[in-house]
Amino acid sequence: MEMMLVMAVFFALLFLGVPIAYGLIASSMLYIVAFSKVPMIIVAQQILKGVDSFTLLAVPFFIIAGSLMQSGGISQKIVDFAKKLVGHLPGGLAVVTTLASMIFAAMTGAGAATTAAVGGIMIPEMKKEGYDGGFACALQAVAGIFGPIIPPSILMVLYAVASGASVGDMLMAGILPGLVLGAVLLTAQVILCIRKGYHGTPTRASFGEIARSFYSSVWAMIAPLIILGGIYSGVFTPTEASAVCCFYCLIIGVFVYKGFRFREIPRVVYAGVTSAASIMLIVAATQIFGWVLTRVSIPQQVAAWFVSNVDSPLVFMLAVVLILLIAGCFIDAVPNMLIFAPIFVPTAMEYHINLVYFGVIMVVALCIGLVTPPVGINLFVASNVGGEGIHRIIPHVWVLLGASLTGLLILLFFPVISTILPAVLR
Repeated sequence: MEMMLVMAVFFALLFLGVPIAYGLIASSMLYIVAFSKVPMIIVAQQILKGVDSFTLLAVPFFIIAGSLMQSGGISQKIVDFAKKLVGHLPGGLAVVTTLASMIFAAMTGAGAATTAAVGGIMIPEMKKEGYDGGFACALQAVAGIFGPIIPPSILMVLYAVASGASVGDMLMAGILPGLVLGAVLLTAQVILCIRKGYHGTPTRASFGEIARSFYSSVWAMIAPLIILGGIYSGVFTPTEASAVCCFYCLIIGVFVYKGFRFREIPRVVYAGVTSAASIMLIVAATQIFGWVLTRVSIPQQVAAWFVSNVDSPLVFMLAVVLILLIAGCFIDAVPNMLIFAPIFVPTAMEYHINLVYFGVIMVVALCIGLVTPPVGINLFVASNVGGEGIHRIIPHVWVLLGASLTGLLILLFFPVISTILPAVLR
C-alpha cells in the first residue's frame, strides 16, 4: 500500500513537469517520513553512494568525448565517408544517415548526441535532395537509437553497474546486435525510399574516392578500436578507456581535424559536463529510490510472482520488453534503466538467463523508447535540428519503429547474437 502511494506521487510529479531526479528523491523522502523510522540522513548517504563508483566515471568521460567529437569536425568526416560508400544506392541519403549514425555511435554512446551530430548535416542535405522534411527527421531520429547500443554505450555501463555484469562484456555485446538492428532498419529504409521515389547520387564513387574519404576519416574510426582493444587487451579498465578516448578526441579535434581551437576547449567541455551532470544526478536519485524499493522487497516480490506464475523464461522476457516499451513512452532511457534493472535482474537470475543477453535486450528496448511519442527525446532533437514540427515527423516514424521491433524480436529469440563476442574474447 505504501509503495503504491510512493509510485502515485512519483508519476504525479512527472506529469506536473518536475524533473525526474527531483521526483525520485521527493517520493523516496515521502516513504521515509510517512512509513519508516529511518533518519533523513539516509537520503544524503544513499545519494552520495549512488555516484561513489569508479566504474561510473566512464559515463561523464564518454559524454565529454561525444561533445568533443561533435565540435571537432568528426561527424562531417564520417558523413562524407558514408556518402562515398553507399550514397549511390536507392534512397542513398537515407542509407548514409543510418550508416553514419552507426559509425558515430561507435564513438559517443548517446542517442541524442548521435541524432544531433549527424542530423545537423544530413537532414538539410536530404531536404535539399527532395526528401520530405518530416520523413528525413524521422529517419534520423530512428537512426539515433544506435548511440546507446553500439559501444561505447552509456546505457550498457549503467546496466553493468546496476546488475553486477562485466562492463567490458556489456560493451562488446552491443556490436553484433547493433549490426543486426542496422541491417533490418536499412532494409526497411531502402524499401520505403524506393516506394517514395527517392534515388541515390547519380554517379557511383570510384574506389580511389572511397579510399581517400576513408583515409580522411580514419582518425575518427580509431576511437572505438582504442576503447575496446584497450579493455580486452588488459591495458586499461573501461573507466580508464573512457578517459583515454576523451583525450584522444581532444587531440584529433584540435590538431588533426582542427574543428576547434585551444581557447574553445572550455566551452566544448562545459557542454559535455552539463549533460553529464544531469545524468549523474538521475543516477544519484535512483539510488535512494532503489533503496526504498529494496526495503519494501519489490524486486523479491516481482521475482517470486514471476517464478510462481510464469514457467517460461521467454514469456518473462516478452513481459519485460513490453513493460520497457510502455515505460519508454513516458520516461527517458537512463532513469528507466536505473529504475527497472534492479527490479528485473534478480528475476532474470532466478530463470538462469544470461545477464549479458538480458542487458542487451533491456538496452535495445529502451533505445526504441527514444523515438516513441510523447516523450521520445530523439524526436525532439531531430525536430530541432531539422526545423520540422513533431506533428510532421510522427506519421513517418511508425514503419521504422516496426522495423526496430522486428530487430528486437530477432535478438530476443536468438540470444547467441548478444553473447557470442564476449564469450569468444573471454
